[in-house]
Amino acid sequence: MRLGRIRDLASSAPTLHGAACDLLDLPAAPVDWLAEITTDHDVLIRYALGLRPGYERMGRIVGQLAGLLILARLGRRFESDWPMATSVVEQAQQLDDELHSVWVPVVARQHHRYILQALLRVQKVVRAFDQRLPTGDLLCAQLDGWTRELKLVGAMLSGSAVEALGLMPLDFSKACCNCASTLQ
Repeated sequence: MRLGRIRDLASSAPTLHGAACDLLDLPAAPVDWLAEITTDHDVLIRYALGLRPGYERMGRIVGQLAGLLILARLGRRFESDWPMATSVVEQAQQLDDELHSVWVPVVARQHHRYILQALLRVQKVVRAFDQRLPTGDLLCAQLDGWTRELKLVGAMLSGSAVEALGLMPLDFSKACCNCASTLQ
């Protein structure tokens, strides 16, 4: 890094998010959708059990897509017929069916709509694989756009997390090898 660039970074005022931050483009998360629930708890458990496989699949798809984008950046090329790319396209199609077939109680409709908005962003990236992909600097610009979309999906998954219902983008319950062995 050049000395001038380091000086610029050091002298800039810290900000939470700049006006051009992609995270400002996020739809409003259903933050308190559980706050005033008067419905039976079993209804939410049924919803969560139906949603969880698709919710977790979306997290895995985002991870696979991120890996593909890293490979594309390193190799300065992207081939939509790479086995990993075709696999993630198939998984995204399954995800669409999974999420749209979930039984959604009235109280969770806002939450489910939010998850479906994240799905649309994943599909936007995956559907672009069918188009003629650019090379060189144009490919880098395309990868930047896909990366932005995946960051937003990750933020949306975090924003729609409900630990009490087992809807977490990452399951940390078995994150520690030592602790996990005592839980069984």
